[in-house]
Amino acid sequence: MGTSAFRGGFAEAPPLRSVTVDGETIVKGLFRAGLDPASTVVLVGSAARGVRTYCSDVDVLILSDDGKRVALARPGETHLQQDTRSRFLRRLTNGDDYPAWALRLGVPLRDPDQWWAAQVAAEQTAPHWPDWHRKVDHASKRIRFASELLETGDLDAAAEELVLAASHVARAVLLGAGIFPLSRPELPDQLGAMDADLAALLRALVFDDPEPEGLKASIRLLEARLAKLVAMHADSSRASVAAQ
Repeated sequence: MGTSAFRGGFAEAPPLRSVTVDGETIVKGLFRAGLDPASTVVLVGSAARGVRTYCSDVDVLILSDDGKRVALARPGETHLQQDTRSRFLRRLTNGDDYPAWALRLGVPLRDPDQWWAAQVAAEQTAPHWPDWHRKVDHASKRIRFASELLETGDLDAAAEELVLAASHVARAVLLGAGIFPLSRPELPDQLGAMDADLAALLRALVFDDPEPEGLKASIRLLEARLAKLVAMHADSSRASVAAQ
């Protein structure tokens, strides 16, 4: 990977290279690991969008009635998100963007009782809009962790935390503008001219080798974006109170 984004400003990253996945192989592996036949299995993230890159995991959501967890002997690039069906729906109602994303854009790999199809139909009829304020809290925590890791000299771990922080900030910006966020590789293009610096920063964090000064610059930019989001929240709260 190059280092231009951290040495000379937040430059454009190389074009993304899509990497396909085999859903049937994923499900077979889950059954070997003890998957409950009644569970729902959904492909989410960049793999579901067909924009997965060589540096992306294969994100798989497993939902069951009892929440029994599956443990892959050799997870490799597969990353499992596991939950009960009831808790998944509560998260949706409470403004969590993950279940809203999965229902809108996820690709079902196994839906034995058509529970997933029913939830997708319900979401299409009465869609939930995620609460972008939740992303601000998540981003703040990730930035704090990144700062602490940077002080210890663990650049790789700090960069990983900042990728997550930048993703949360990007999703907050998009949701606040009425745009539903897609997968992480697509976020920079979605931001576009709306926030070119944040878009370039996210690309740089994903593709470039971390350096102390570049990571510090990333933290400063993300903190500035968070300050704007917090101010926007305060303005909307005051407007709501004045309208009452």
